Amino acid sequence: MQETNSREIVVGGQSIICRELTVLQVRNWLKDTELETDPFEAMLFTDCTLGDIKRMTSLTDEMIDAMRPSQVDEVISVCKELNPHFFGLLGRLTKVVQQARS
Repeated sequence: MQETNSREIVVGGQSIICRELTVLQVRNWLKDTELETDPFEAMLFTDCTLGDIKRMTSLTDEMIDAMRPSQVDEVISVCKELNPHFFGLLGRLTKVVQQARS
């Protein structure tokens, strides 16, 4: 059985589990990012994609679609607390990509 650090939050009357990703899950995320092609999913929020949010939470596409962006921001905030290494890696990767383009 795999244990992870998680937190249950309630946003808009909806119970959501936010989880800390394991090292393997982050590694798999990195491999899978090449497959994400939906610009809306990738760019709606500055800190992560909708796919990232689904990886770190119990949220489904339908649940996210029914939420306001401010509610999703609440979820992202908790995900950032639980996954500082993931968001640090994401920031470093973004910086490398931006430098390569300039």
